[in-house]
Amino acid sequence: MNDLLTFHHIGIACRDIAKSSAFYQSMGYNVLPVVPDPLQHVKVCFMEKEGAPRVELLEPLDDKSPVLRILDAVGVSPYHTCYEVKNLQEAIAELRQQRFMLVNGPVPACALENREIAFMFNKNYGLIELVEAFS
Repeated sequence: MNDLLTFHHIGIACRDIAKSSAFYQSMGYNVLPVVPDPLQHVKVCFMEKEGAPRVELLEPLDDKSPVLRILDAVGVSPYHTCYEVKNLQEAIAELRQQRFMLVNGPVPACALENREIAFMFNKNYGLIELVEAFS
């Protein structure tokens, strides 16, 4: 399992990307363009800083957005951890053996160059996103 998952980013649910990204900018993060993702019902904004974890802000795009539940429950909060994988189907199968449930996907993610992503959940770990690596 060690070489199956490579950390990619931490996703944070927020109500307003512009307001939330200001904090990260003040810490030296570079803010990339906001990308609407109608398949996921979110607006996405990646932020990067050398030597620091990549951060993804997720703002609801509409009332079907999955981040609304966490925002209503606790407000702005970490939402998921994302890992890059060489083979998405293989990673899904491996995680299912470890009692993860597939909750969404695989689907293309426009904020990640249309690479395939999937979300999986385990009650002892939480929500993770898998993104297939470039071939």
